[in-house]
Amino acid sequence: MRYLASRTVYMLVILAISSVAVFYAIRLSGGDATAARLPASATEADRETLREVLGLNDPIYQQYFTYMGRLLSGDLGNSLTNNALISKMVVEHGRNSIILGAAAFLLVFLVGVPLGMLASVRRNTLADQGIMSLSVAGMAVPNFWLALLSIWLFASVLRWLPSAGCCEPRQLILPAIVLAAEGTALTVRMTRSAMLENLDSDWVRTLRAGGLSESRVIGKHVFRNALIPIISLAGLRIGQIVGYALIVEVIFGWPGLGQVLVNAVLRRDYPVAQFFSLVLVVMVVLGNWLADLGYLAANPRLRKT
Repeated sequence: MRYLASRTVYMLVILAISSVAVFYAIRLSGGDATAARLPASATEADRETLREVLGLNDPIYQQYFTYMGRLLSGDLGNSLTNNALISKMVVEHGRNSIILGAAAFLLVFLVGVPLGMLASVRRNTLADQGIMSLSVAGMAVPNFWLALLSIWLFASVLRWLPSAGCCEPRQLILPAIVLAAEGTALTVRMTRSAMLENLDSDWVRTLRAGGLSESRVIGKHVFRNALIPIISLAGLRIGQIVGYALIVEVIFGWPGLGQVLVNAVLRRDYPVAQFFSLVLVVMVVLGNWLADLGYLAANPRLRKT
């Protein structure tokens, strides 16, 4: 278990460094945080008083330790814009992000893995070429462009689906598909590659010579051995989905964590921007840690180290 312990320590170090980087990046990005709470007509004296109350006049390293101390004690703070509790914002908007992220995550593997398997067993056929062409397109088209195209086609032209909103099933379809597009394409290629590597192995020819049916060879033996890179890919897809969710939520008007973060940055709402940035960082790092955990579970040799 030394492998898992070392990866866990590495994750904690990355989180500590990321917390410093996020805090300094937001505080040193410019702009006046008092504009999030005070009207444009407020005097400089009023703004200076608010800065003193918020601790913005303290050295930035002191602000960091003060903020992290409050955060670790469970005090998430309040929004500067409307004084709303950040803890309530996490519950409300976090639920929406989980719904969208989970839908995209399921699409990535429920669509990507079967298509990759089909492409591998039908290699060099029309089906294989068609699937691989779609996967190339899925990786080549940027998410924001795919989102705009899908809104134009399915919402404006065909009028099959709404262009924005939350949180009915029909409103989830387009953002979930767009968010899952690149991950699905990568999963198709990874699954096909892993399957072909095993299909060309000597032990597969031995199983076939022993009289096992092709479906049993592929379904029970080849696919099981191809699972290691696919499982490793699963954790990495969490980070990818978290990153792209910022764009997708804004374009489709989905009120999740990404949309809240973008609005907080634009309004110079420091407490909200800092906390939700850290949440997204934690999710990305946790996704990579889960990938390591999945790889450990799928590879028995690592469990002996």
